[in-house]
Amino acid sequence: MAIAGKYGKICISTGKQIASAKSWSLELSLDTLETTALGDEWKKYIAGLKEWSASCEGDYAISTDTEGQKALQDAYLNGTVVTVELYVDATNYYTGSAYISSLSIEDPVDDVVSFSCEFTGTDALEFETGA
Repeated sequence: MAIAGKYGKICISTGKQIASAKSWSLELSLDTLETTALGDEWKKYIAGLKEWSASCEGDYAISTDTEGQKALQDAYLNGTVVTVELYVDATNYYTGSAYISSLSIEDPVDDVVSFSCEFTGTDALEFETGA
């Protein structure tokens, strides 16, 4: 069954939702290490290291969102790790520790000011289910 994206949200260390966020994305990857030997007809692999990264974007609201967007900015400027919670719906979410690897503010003359942020995971990512 499909899930409507409108029920998602993104939170950080403060446990507070990042205000005015419009979307988030998550990328999971796994190094595959080749173990193919002479005489094999098919390549063989074993699992290596895993990594994850995430991003979010939305409307700029640092002046009103001191526990979300302002906290993101402070963590970026101080190089501190944040806990990221990426909610798919009200009870199911991914969570892990990450550095904010980029933070971008766009201020166009003909549109609203927006922000985007990228996270680089620095340990295991977990999936929590409300079931």
